[in-house]
Amino acid sequence: MGVMDDRVGAAQTDGALALASSYRFVREVRLRPARRVEILAYLSGAFDLAEAQPTGHAARVAYLGYRVAEALSLGSEERRRIMHLGLLHATGAAMRTTDAGESAALVAERLQLDAQVAESARAVEERWDGRGGPLGLSGVHVPLEALCVAAAHWAAEFAERASHPLRARAALQRVDTAEVTPVAGPEVGAALVTVLRHDATWLALWDDDLPAVIGVLGAGEGKPSRRKVLEVVAAIGDVVDAAVREPGRSERVAALSHLLASRLGMPEGFCDAIEVAGYLLDLGQLGVPRAVTEKPSILTVDEMEQMRRHPGLGARLLAGAPGFDEIATWVEQHHERPDGRGYPEMLTLEELPLPPRILCVADAYWALRAHRPYRQAFSHEDAMATLEAGAGRQFDAEVVAVLPAAVAALEEIEQDARAAG
Repeated sequence: MGVMDDRVGAAQTDGALALASSYRFVREVRLRPARRVEILAYLSGAFDLAEAQPTGHAARVAYLGYRVAEALSLGSEERRRIMHLGLLHATGAAMRTTDAGESAALVAERLQLDAQVAESARAVEERWDGRGGPLGLSGVHVPLEALCVAAAHWAAEFAERASHPLRARAALQRVDTAEVTPVAGPEVGAALVTVLRHDATWLALWDDDLPAVIGVLGAGEGKPSRRKVLEVVAAIGDVVDAAVREPGRSERVAALSHLLASRLGMPEGFCDAIEVAGYLLDLGQLGVPRAVTEKPSILTVDEMEQMRRHPGLGARLLAGAPGFDEIATWVEQHHERPDGRGYPEMLTLEELPLPPRILCVADAYWALRAHRPYRQAFSHEDAMATLEAGAGRQFDAEVVAVLPAAVAALEEIEQDARAAG
């Protein structure tokens, strides 16, 4: 979605600005410009959740892949492609598909990365010995970039199985080329062994700031921009939508959140930040068991408790990303309620800032409008009636009051987009 159309600005009336100040709006929050890899390095932790891997696994694969490429004397563009490929290698698990390579390729294309990243992504599960899949490639027919990631993935999992980082260090430094050759071939295997001999490698793998290190390594990706931030979060939103089997949901929530914030008089930079939060509201659901997220009936109390973990999981993934501290807080609080009966902290109206109240209403509106296995989708009128009935208790009354106008504006923007082709 990105920056909304000029009609949004018309909604920022003096009355709306007065309303905004009544919400203890202290300062404007603006998106910090960033490169794609800077944001992706942190958000790739969501893929770790989905793959049931230790936190930081995708970042370790990306870092090791980059260093292997360096040992092979590959160029800077190839090294960056391998790093992106390492960050994306587990998107198949996140999207809950059987073809991890195709999923990674789709996300690479959505991120507008180098076309070669998508091509290599399709072979991300292939092996030198031909025992990978699903393409059945072997030997020199496997793209070199995919082999580098295969070697990095092998080493990351090898290290993560160790009970202690010091034991991992000792084990990694005993690895020989013959162990890696079936996975990545003799040349890439030898390069990996060289990388693993350095203490700097071992230290980096357990560095809490590894995503920031990856961001620095990817500095040749062009200038930081807010547009790149929006591209990354929109692509990650697509991954989450695929996981919960509801295509387009994150974009709808993000767009409506932006319009609601604008109707309440928030500055444009603030609206963009809320839009980013809207794309990522359900990021933590990648860490909730599939049996719970895909259950075709109402959840049990225990299953509901598992589902209620998702705001906190998402917030922890976002908190380290550059410029995302407040966005992480909003994501964590989007299931709080004005009456203090929400979760996870049971915050009251006085304790709850405006952004999560906006996100809560946008999220609830589209949840009601969606079909569920145990009920039909609500019409706009029925969804509005439900939200209005809960205004002041479950939902912020002032946000609900501007919802009809925001929905109408969104429909008009979408109609114009369809007409433009």
